[in-house]
Amino acid sequence: MEKRVSKIIITVGLIVGMMSFLFVVTDAAISYSDNPEFCINCHSMDEAYMTYQHSTHKQFKCTDCHAPHSYLAKVAFKTKSGLRDLYVTTLGEIPPVIKATDKSKEIIKENCIRCHLSTVENTEMGEGRFCSDCHRQLPHKKVEKNI
Repeated sequence: MEKRVSKIIITVGLIVGMMSFLFVVTDAAISYSDNPEFCINCHSMDEAYMTYQHSTHKQFKCTDCHAPHSYLAKVAFKTKSGLRDLYVTTLGEIPPVIKATDKSKEIIKENCIRCHLSTVENTEMGEGRFCSDCHRQLPHKKVEKNI
C-alpha cells in the first residue's frame, strides 16, 4: 500500500513539474515574441516596422494591437499565426501586400476599442465595421523612405 501511495505521489509530482516547465517555457516564448524586435526578424515586416516606429503607437508592442489579451486566446492565436507565417515564409509565398485576416481585423478592432473606449463610445461601430475603415493607415502610416 505504501509503495502504491509513493508511486502516485511521484507520478503527480512529475506531472505537475512537467506542466510547470511547459508553462514557464511557453510564457517565456510568448513574452519574447511580443517584442517588435522579434517581428522585424522577417524581411516581410520591414515596412510595417518602419512605419510603426514613426507612429503615435510606437510605445506599444505589436501584440498590444495584433493579438488577443486573454492569455489562452493569445497563446492559441500566436501559435496559429506563427505556424502560418512560418509556412508562408519558408515556401516563399509572401504576398506583396500583407493584409490582416478577418480574425485579425476583429482582434485589432477589439484592441482599438479597449484602449480608445471613451473616444469611440459615441460612434457607429456596427457589425462589419472596423476602425481601419476610417483610419486606414494608423498606426502604419506610409512615411518617406530616405534612399
